[in-house]
Amino acid sequence: GVVCPGQCVLEQTCVSVSDAGEVVAQFTVNLPARGRTILGAAAERIFGDAVPALVRSSLLHVSLDGAALRRHVLTVQDQDTLRSQLASRGLAAFVADGSVLPRASGAEDGPMAGGDVVPFESPPELAVDFHLSNLGRTVRGMGVPQGVSLIVGGGFHGKSTLLEALQFGCYDKVPGDGREFVVSVGDAVKIRAEDGRSVTEVNISPFINNLPFGRDTSSFTSKDASGSTSQATNIIEAMEMGATCFFIDEDTCATNFMIRDEKMMKLVAKNKEPITPFVQKVRSLYTEFGISTILVIGGSGDYFDVADHVIMMDCYRCHDVTSRAKAIAAENPLRPPAVPGFGGTMPRCLVGGAMRTEGKVVTRSRSTVQWGDVELDLSGLEQVASVGQTEAISQWMAVLSEGGTAGTPPALLAEAVAAVSRQVDAGGLEVLSPGQFHGGLTRPRGIEVAAAISRLRVERHLVQK
Repeated sequence: GVVCPGQCVLEQTCVSVSDAGEVVAQFTVNLPARGRTILGAAAERIFGDAVPALVRSSLLHVSLDGAALRRHVLTVQDQDTLRSQLASRGLAAFVADGSVLPRASGAEDGPMAGGDVVPFESPPELAVDFHLSNLGRTVRGMGVPQGVSLIVGGGFHGKSTLLEALQFGCYDKVPGDGREFVVSVGDAVKIRAEDGRSVTEVNISPFINNLPFGRDTSSFTSKDASGSTSQATNIIEAMEMGATCFFIDEDTCATNFMIRDEKMMKLVAKNKEPITPFVQKVRSLYTEFGISTILVIGGSGDYFDVADHVIMMDCYRCHDVTSRAKAIAAENPLRPPAVPGFGGTMPRCLVGGAMRTEGKVVTRSRSTVQWGDVELDLSGLEQVASVGQTEAISQWMAVLSEGGTAGTPPALLAEAVAAVSRQVDAGGLEVLSPGQFHGGLTRPRGIEVAAAISRLRVERHLVQK
């Protein structure tokens, strides 16, 4: 079998092109057998007839649609170029007019079809143009500025659909996907709550302090984190890896982490509440660290006070309602006002040897890896696009687990992950599994590799610097 590609254009080992221009395809062939005996004549037909026919029909240019192939390459290159221009234009993301954002179904990542689909159209106030040099045309759409942007609107009006399209904007798409020119900065991270996740030595004190029994939150460790502590952890860990934009949907958040209204503040004294809600910190994330936030919110107007832009989805159509939101906020200002400073963060070092396992490492699914006797749950990493990325993450972790021997000072987690990334840049994904001819690897982002390491349920593999 051959790994089936998805809607995202990703570096994979199943088909690659070498520096010399050689096209290399890696796939699995099950040899025909009867019991424990291979059927030689049938195997000869597979390798003598079927495989060469497959190569001729799929890998030779003469057998392909040359115009479609060229359009594919040019479209992908233009997506990458557009993404590289976002920061210089002061944008965190861009959504082209005419984009088809909804997917066919929860199990099918292709575009929704039919007369009910509403193509995206930018509100005039946020419209920007980009020139696509390869395709030779200009694309217009909504530029989401850096800072704090809210996506509001009634239920089922397209808020989460827009955010989901943006969160995969870190990847290029195949032509015809509908989201080809829905792009975000490459290090944008989806943040959510993850009840029960494992946390190792993370400084969550900017959000959570004053826990009962004096429990320290500057080096927080838990095998069963709550919704609020897990969401705080996810933010700090993403900052540790250099993220410059957060995507947040209130539907997957811990409510007590996001807001705390006036009535509750009157009932529960401030010195009895350890959580500083996100609404008090979101501005300082941008002003102090340059981290933008794009937030779907439908249940709290408190965020109007701290937002730079407010976008409303109404029957799948997009409107800029910033002025209205700010006028409403002025009538009833946020109390208490936003906390002036974010607080300190503390990078962690990776002790690779502590991750070693004598058991097998097996990728069970896109969201599950069996790491020896430990099950690694990656269901909270929503931007992992394929099981091939999960397989590469596990191989990446295996490489890192060979480091950290006695007498070797541990490297910062971000630096350790980046070091392997440089090896992959130089030698391809094959450096993760040398000599294995592994055709099932798809390159992940370093952010997801570090996130997987952070969720591994082993002792002392991460220590604060």
